[in-house]
Amino acid sequence: MTYKRSASFLMMLILCGCSISTTQKAVRQSSTSIADSKIKSSDVSPTVDQEIIEALRTVLTWKSTLTERHIPTVIGLSDDNQTSTSSIWTELRSGFKLQAYYDHASRNDQISYYLSQENFFEAIAERGYPFFSDIVRTVQEHGLPLEVALLPLVESALVTTAVSNKNAAGLWQFTRATGKSYGLPSDEWYEARFDPIRSTLAAVEYLKYLATLFNNQWLVVFAAYNMGENELIARATRVGLEPSNENIWEIRIPHETRNHIARILALANILEKPSQYSVNLSEFEDIVQYENVDTANFMSFNEIAKHVDLSVEDISKLNPAYLKNHTHPVYPQYILLPVPEARKLKTALNL
Repeated sequence: MTYKRSASFLMMLILCGCSISTTQKAVRQSSTSIADSKIKSSDVSPTVDQEIIEALRTVLTWKSTLTERHIPTVIGLSDDNQTSTSSIWTELRSGFKLQAYYDHASRNDQISYYLSQENFFEAIAERGYPFFSDIVRTVQEHGLPLEVALLPLVESALVTTAVSNKNAAGLWQFTRATGKSYGLPSDEWYEARFDPIRSTLAAVEYLKYLATLFNNQWLVVFAAYNMGENELIARATRVGLEPSNENIWEIRIPHETRNHIARILALANILEKPSQYSVNLSEFEDIVQYENVDTANFMSFNEIAKHVDLSVEDISKLNPAYLKNHTHPVYPQYILLPVPEARKLKTALNL
């Protein structure tokens, strides 16, 4: 309780006079200096845990970079409009737009790679529940080719807590720096890159930026996503090329990036013609609605489990961004639960 009161007190001190710019660039430039100046100028006891101060800086980043980003309260489908894996795959295929590039020779080894992965699609169906349908829907709603929704399969095999040897993390494998730039900060309590919905919204925002930068040349966008847009531009300039879908293979991009593009195309090709490759697409469980409940308090998963018919393990699986089986001491304090369980928790908490 002392920890929470201290956090709340400091939060009031910092946010009192904090003016957030209307543009994200200005926000990112100003948020750190605002946090630093407010913390230095306020009467913070030297005994206050440094973790609280870091948490408050994190809050400023969240609040500023996510001002215009809508985090959905409800994900999934209602009981009278349920979806199965087969319809998700159908929805994916209906939005594929890069078929002209599926037959590129560089994808052949990657098709073999995926076909050799035993139970790959079964694992995807298990890991993607209940988030993957919303990933597909989000990409579709933003008007992007649905091959984009395959990036988490390529990047992380839909493991929400995946971390690479370069410390890229989450479904979309954001680096820490890029994650913070797109509203995905982290501290010892909460890793926003592990949040499936929040990281998806950030990834879509980043991909839309890359699409604008590279004139909707999506193979180039995939390359830039993997290796960084500045490095791609520098390499293209050295060989005198304007990056395009047709010449991306002529630019001296890293072998890893070539495989990255090819794996997206290979997966799309397999999913478009699964019978041709003797692939049986596994079914997801029936997907129903889930709701983000704002507890307005720092709560442990053990405490939450007392009010709902879910185990701590179940709650943790639905909320992988929380690192200690607690909500964040300051922000965020929402918990994703199936709608019936969300109602029970809100009743118990008088929300």
